[in-house]
Amino acid sequence: MRRLLALIGMSLAFATAQADDRMQHGDWSSQFQDGMGEASTHENGASMFGMLCADGNCRYYFANGIACEAGSNYPLMVTTAAGALAFDAICEPMDTANGEVMLYWFNESQRLNEAFGQSSSVGFAFPLTDGQFKTSKFSMSGYEQAVERMVNGMRAKREAEANPDSSDRT
Repeated sequence: MRRLLALIGMSLAFATAQADDRMQHGDWSSQFQDGMGEASTHENGASMFGMLCADGNCRYYFANGIACEAGSNYPLMVTTAAGALAFDAICEPMDTANGEVMLYWFNESQRLNEAFGQSSSVGFAFPLTDGQFKTSKFSMSGYEQAVERMVNGMRAKREAEANPDSSDRT
């Protein structure tokens, strides 16, 4: 229960930090905070899935309320319209307004981007120690629009930093 509250707290921290920047895209949202861009969706407050971009790099994350050891790899299986994809995710902490939350991070790739973009929903299967799996299912309605807004916003920010407005110079 404590993990679920932290997960919900993280969602609320992102959602309320800069509410003016947050935009809804179907079941996904996009927003900007502290030099980062995020596109994300939630499964009834039980799990989250999204992409976070900062410093020119983007990574997907998945959170399901299950504790993990920082720096350790964990296997994930994702079902998409393009088929099932298996990969390792690394457990890393993320600081939020409500404290540290452990997330499972995995790298963006063309293969994943295409599979997610072709899917109306995706499912995650997370293996548990007792031979069972915890599953999560996410709607992909609005995924492409949320990611596009977030990536374009981050690109514009980098370009503005690299090319300061010459009208400010005298």
